[in-house]
Amino acid sequence: MIAIQVESVAQCWDELEPLARAHAEGTHSYRRHEPFNPDRSRYLQFNEMGYFHLVTARDGEKLVGYFGLYITTSMHSQLRMATEDTFYVHPEYRHGRLALRILKYVETYCQLLGVHELLFSCELDNTSGITGLLDRLGYKETIRQYSKHLAHPPSADSATISTVGAHDSPQSALR
Repeated sequence: MIAIQVESVAQCWDELEPLARAHAEGTHSYRRHEPFNPDRSRYLQFNEMGYFHLVTARDGEKLVGYFGLYITTSMHSQLRMATEDTFYVHPEYRHGRLALRILKYVETYCQLLGVHELLFSCELDNTSGITGLLDRLGYKETIRQYSKHLAHPPSADSATISTVGAHDSPQSALR
């Protein structure tokens, strides 16, 4: 029987990292050219402060899947919202209803934490069947998200803002 539960990042980082690497290597479009470089200390810090939550799936002691999400209060509505960071199930466990069980667990967990809305993202070329599962669970496509990779730092020719001094904030440079 596969157990689904919330775990601390510190408790399972060494098991999580190889699965996350396999997930990154299996990404075919979005972010495929970015390096795999998770920052353990940030994950630990965000998890300890209650911002990042990790739901895991285990077959006995073996970690076979995970769902990471960020939970915060909207600055606009003051309603609690959760945003999916990543969802992965090991290919050997993609048969049956494990993905469905994980999603339903995440929904219940979020409801218990007072979350009003759960946001989920999918790559356009995702063929894993997750979009069909999300449709089945009542998720609606509500926004279109755009991405642009910015060159860092901008060239001097294209800079239209003043240089930020050592004691200036980035906002002051935009004035």
